[in-house]
Amino acid sequence: MDPRYQWPPQGPPNGQYPPPVPPPNSYPANGYMPQYPPQPMAQPFPQSQPASNHPRVVITPRASQYAPMQDPNRVQQRVGQPQVVIPSRNPGGLPQMSQPRIRQVQVSVQRPVQRVSSAGVMSRDSPNARQAQTPVSKSVQRSQSFQENPPKYQQQQQQQQQQRTPSVSSSNQHRAPLQPHATPQNRTSSQTPSSQHRPSSLPHPSSQSRPHPQVVIKKHTPQSTPTPARTQNAPPAQPLPADFSVMLLSMADEYIKAARGMGPIAAMINREAEKQQYYKLMATGLGCMEAVLKKYNQQPREEAKLRLRYASLLVEETDNDVEIEDVLIKGIALCQRSRLPDLKYAMQHLQARYQFKSNHRAALKSLDQPISETETFQHTCWVYAFRFLKVSLALQVPGRPETASALQQLHAIANHADRLGDRAVFVTCSALEAMIHLRTSGPDHLEHTQRAIAAARSLQLQTSVKQLGSIAALVDCIDIACSLQHGAPNSDKMTELQQKVDKTPGPANGVFSVLIEKSFGGNTTLYTGGVLKKADDGRDELTLSWLPKNDLKILAYYLSGMTSLQESKGVSYLQEGLKLTSDALQRPRSYPSSIQDAITQRRWMMNLDWQVRFALGIIACHHEDRAAAQSTLASLHKLEMQPPLNNVDNYTRMSTYLSGILDQSHGALNYALTTYQSPLFSLPDSNASHTDFATDLAILATMNRLLIIRDPTHPEHFLTGTLFSQLEPLCAAHPNKYFEAAFKIIRALVTEEQSINRQKTLISNAVNASRAVQNANGQFVVMALTYMTSKFFADVMGEQGIKSARAVRSVAKGSRSSLWQAVAYGLCVKTFMNNGLGMDARQAQVAFEAIRERLPPGLRGEVDAGGDVKMEE
Repeated sequence: MDPRYQWPPQGPPNGQYPPPVPPPNSYPANGYMPQYPPQPMAQPFPQSQPASNHPRVVITPRASQYAPMQDPNRVQQRVGQPQVVIPSRNPGGLPQMSQPRIRQVQVSVQRPVQRVSSAGVMSRDSPNARQAQTPVSKSVQRSQSFQENPPKYQQQQQQQQQQRTPSVSSSNQHRAPLQPHATPQNRTSSQTPSSQHRPSSLPHPSSQSRPHPQVVIKKHTPQSTPTPARTQNAPPAQPLPADFSVMLLSMADEYIKAARGMGPIAAMINREAEKQQYYKLMATGLGCMEAVLKKYNQQPREEAKLRLRYASLLVEETDNDVEIEDVLIKGIALCQRSRLPDLKYAMQHLQARYQFKSNHRAALKSLDQPISETETFQHTCWVYAFRFLKVSLALQVPGRPETASALQQLHAIANHADRLGDRAVFVTCSALEAMIHLRTSGPDHLEHTQRAIAAARSLQLQTSVKQLGSIAALVDCIDIACSLQHGAPNSDKMTELQQKVDKTPGPANGVFSVLIEKSFGGNTTLYTGGVLKKADDGRDELTLSWLPKNDLKILAYYLSGMTSLQESKGVSYLQEGLKLTSDALQRPRSYPSSIQDAITQRRWMMNLDWQVRFALGIIACHHEDRAAAQSTLASLHKLEMQPPLNNVDNYTRMSTYLSGILDQSHGALNYALTTYQSPLFSLPDSNASHTDFATDLAILATMNRLLIIRDPTHPEHFLTGTLFSQLEPLCAAHPNKYFEAAFKIIRALVTEEQSINRQKTLISNAVNASRAVQNANGQFVVMALTYMTSKFFADVMGEQGIKSARAVRSVAKGSRSSLWQAVAYGLCVKTFMNNGLGMDARQAQVAFEAIRERLPPGLRGEVDAGGDVKMEE
């Protein structure tokens, strides 16, 4: 038994007396503090000795008069609290009287008087007996077995009482409820509770009569100034500590939101002060997230979500490779331990995107493992997500995109979607496949594009616009672009696109979703970091991103203008598109984004603005508007000096070609020839059959060069055969009808054939090819008919020559080109004079002189006697 346990002796039975107070510096009995105060018995058990037959008064204590028991070791600490003590007995048996020092406290106690008969049954006294104020005290004789404390315990208790009494009597405390003792006490009528002192905390039981409990008001001390509002001398209760992790995350949200709000402005202004402010806000937000991850323990799912968001911000905003890898590796390991497949797949998705920045091949290879895993566990949503990501990354490889890999992934997605009945996903695959074929330069890429568009439209009517998002508008744009590349613009498709853009412009930030109809994601799609989302009916949707609403509108204007180049409204479409691009470049984006995203969107808008300006410059040259063409060329030269357009060969090549066209259309043939001889327009090898934008511009520059040097008197006429041999393999099977018609006209003009039949065949092929694109380009027909009339009917007498001349004049008027109208009228003057039509010849001469004055000085020539115009070089 532990010696520190000082076990008290057994008290008298029946629980009639309070338990002894344990000595200080000792453990409580049995290791537990008493939970309830001792309760007196309303009717005690019979004593071992016969009780006296005299009547006695029993005061039943109130339940509220018993205060909860406290640890005796803490009594000295609470010296500032009011206490009720039972005064010690005087030797004479009378309570000691003392004068009240502060104030008197009167406590009214209703004490019913009960009488105990000789049989031990208590009964109420008579009214006369109730008037007695002082009960008769009788000494109670107890046997030896009913003694409460042994001598040793009594000595310890007296020592404790002597130690506690001075501290209690030296403090002025507030009043506490009166606590009478369970045993009746004698009190005279002159005694009041307020005139008694409390020398001890517990009375010593004895056979003598005991006084009633008294209340003593103690003096105030400078150390403690109690207030009536508090019953303890303890500091005010403090609220529970706040959850600082929640506060830090809220602060991070606020900082990141503020940074993203100023991201478009910082990207547009492009000043160091705004960028530093943005980076400061973003760094503060990231620091709050990092503090939560390092200093606070969270639930596994909450920690994984925080790690995913923290890593995504690091990937987008920083170049800290070590920290990004550490966060992603720890996050993936946490998701594997805690069985969080949705967050694990989302982190693997982010890891592949991050790895693609430094190593393209490794990023594409790393996606094979999650694709295989999701297919094994039949997580269809994530199969689509990872395969679409691989397609997107494959198309972003600079230099030579992984076209074959992208097409392979799209075919796999299409087969999977067709088997499961995901029609919206199938349409999306077909649209992306059409876009990939449109970007390639294969000989049959347009046929593949049209086939993919047809597959997309076969199921497009079975899906709603909400299920497809912006995919429907993407299909229309690809279809119009395919028609333009094929040389057969369709106004019906243009009208359909315009109506779709007006009715459903799309989201402001360009982010849309495609419905996965047969989706059973469950817990694999609870939180995906924006890769997937839930529809209103609970099904999963794949999140994609394309053009924002305003950008799609500008693109629609550009495509409409390119489709209607031969009409006046085509220029109106392009001019409206130019206004929108200029306004978009002068204002920040209407939605929050990071600086990098805002810069990317701004570069795209600058590229679109460049394309619109270039198209307007070509149209100005076509309409012989020299002022507009020069203004457009000057703006292009200014733009190509600014980043990100500077030092880019495509933009330099386009502006150089436009300057050559401008010189040629105004008669400065030497300058134009010098421009076309630039290394930017070098043709590829003759064995190459693929074409791209740079090759197309080189083909056009070479054709114009041949038209200049075809004159036998030109110093570089000897290069005609060489240039034509280089041009022939590139244009023989060109998919664009414009290039096909232009090449056939060039062949008829530069080929020196002695056979008349061969010349007629070449000219006939040129005329037929030009008539195929007459609605799109009327100048081809004018060139072919003019050359045919000049070659075969100008010097022939008869009706056929006259009809040919009049036909050329009619077609030239429809082309609205002053140059070709002047050529047609000059041809009519010669033909009419040879056939004896003097009146018609004079009318044609007057019209020719009127048109000749409108031509640039470089294109004005002298008319010889035969009506031919000698052009100045």
